[in-house]
Amino acid sequence: MASMHNSAVGRILAFRGKPIRSVAMLFCAVAACSPAAAAQPSPWRTLSNEDGIHLEARRVAGERFDELRVSTSLKVSPDAVADFLLGKYLDARNKNIRRRFIQRGPEVVVWADVLRTPVADRCYSMRFERQDLADGAVRVKFASLDEAGTGAAPDCVALRSRGEWLMTPSAGGTRLVYASLTDIGGNTPAFMAKGPLTSAAVSSVRKVVAGASGLALPRGLGD
Repeated sequence: MASMHNSAVGRILAFRGKPIRSVAMLFCAVAACSPAAAAQPSPWRTLSNEDGIHLEARRVAGERFDELRVSTSLKVSPDAVADFLLGKYLDARNKNIRRRFIQRGPEVVVWADVLRTPVADRCYSMRFERQDLADGAVRVKFASLDEAGTGAAPDCVALRSRGEWLMTPSAGGTRLVYASLTDIGGNTPAFMAKGPLTSAAVSSVRKVVAGASGLALPRGLGD
């Protein structure tokens, strides 16, 4: 939906003749979709490499959806990127998302979202946790939580997501790698959600690059 604002909203899908929007996380956008311990994911395959943004995907055993990885570089420090992720990134408005913060701090943020769609709302609760690593690198891990309720309607479809934002110092600033695995729930076929989820992942990274660099956030669906 990781995370999340997790919260980029995917492009419109057609499912059973009705439109449905999905979100990737936030970051964008999104319970942990963990592979079985004994199963090894397939190799990463490149989907696109444009404008300095490299998008990859791989199959994970037992999951309906591909794990996505987006990498790029920007000219600010890892700390600046992490501060943006746990701050203004989560505050960005989206007309399709109703958000409630449960815990808010410089190291950990927990929130609950309801994503409105014409077919069935998607609901999810997310946790961002900052981890300072060696040599100035910073990781922000995210995962959806079952125990943090959203107050959504009983028929709200649960969305699950897990992943991380990894910021590593480089000569020019920061090497940023975003990885996420999101299951939008419901009966939507995985092949129909592929395009919206990949678009949402790239959109999330573009927003983080712009926001952490002090630039205006690029507009997207629902802004």
